[in-house]
Amino acid sequence: MTQAPMTVPSPSSAAPEGVTLVITERVRPSRVDAYELWARRVHALLAEHNGFLGLHVLRDPSGPVPEYITLLRFASQEALDAWRTNPAYAAALRELPDLTASDVDYREARGLEAWFDRPARTPAPPLWKNVLVGFVGVYPLILLFTYLCGFFTRGWPWWAAILPSAFLATLFLNWPVLPLLSRALRVWLYPRQRP
Repeated sequence: MTQAPMTVPSPSSAAPEGVTLVITERVRPSRVDAYELWARRVHALLAEHNGFLGLHVLRDPSGPVPEYITLLRFASQEALDAWRTNPAYAAALRELPDLTASDVDYREARGLEAWFDRPARTPAPPLWKNVLVGFVGVYPLILLFTYLCGFFTRGWPWWAAILPSAFLATLFLNWPVLPLLSRALRVWLYPRQRP
């Protein structure tokens, strides 16, 4: 399968969280190549859009109908709203029904919520599961970066000494730890979803 170009969403100093549009599309097996070309055109439009920060595509070709989950990261709600009303994007959306096997699922997310890879038409997992997955992801990162940064922060005040490890743990939690954990634990997070 042709791989569409991807960039990793990253926060900016102006908008540390921003807003992420999570799009789930189930593509007709016979139209996968055409969908990939369509997606690359849309991604090229996005690259020119003011307030767009990046995107990531998660592909699940294992089922009878390939599923694509695309995370589009914007600096603000206003930037996302402007993208939704972009005439070129509206024209591209008119082509989408010929490529997909069912309705497209759209949802907005902020912060780490976007990395929990929720299948289309499936309720979000309970909060305790999200918290547990976050803990499983962040605890080893904190241990690792506290140890590694300890050589450089020895003698700093305690509150300052934890800043580098907190920053690095947050960075790696967003990418790649939470996306990988979310996919690895998908059956547990969404027990009614067929593996």
